[in-house]
Amino acid sequence: MKVASKRRGTGLVDAIVTLFLLGVAGAVFSAIFPTGLKASRQAQEYKVAASIAQRKMEQIRAMPYESLTSVNLRASGTVDPDDTESPYSFTEVDSVAGQLTVGTGSISIYQEDADTKRVRVTMNWEGPPGSADRSITLTTLCADKRPRRVN
Repeated sequence: MKVASKRRGTGLVDAIVTLFLLGVAGAVFSAIFPTGLKASRQAQEYKVAASIAQRKMEQIRAMPYESLTSVNLRASGTVDPDDTESPYSFTEVDSVAGQLTVGTGSISIYQEDADTKRVRVTMNWEGPPGSADRSITLTTLCADKRPRRVN
């Protein structure tokens, strides 16, 4: 004698619910994935820009205080050869445009006081279409460390 199952048709309902939940999970994943990819690309751009700016900042900090002039910056290959006054560009000398989308780099040097200069390195580049342009700025102070005679 056969006993009739009271759960008749439940296998089909289970399958439909499972497919629905998988569809919802797939929709959520497909909505999140492009955002994650965009954030990853943006983080990579900032990493490249920060690396270029840091390298340029270290190059400037390695120079003697008295060498932070347009003539010496051009002669050392720190800035583009055409620049004669601050802000100085280093877009060509460091191939910034080849590393960032329409990328540019500039150095501004300000006399802070008698023996201190403020150096600002700025990187600019285009963001993806429909978003704002991006930039990063590093700033440091350079002091004149030459010994002085005190009378």
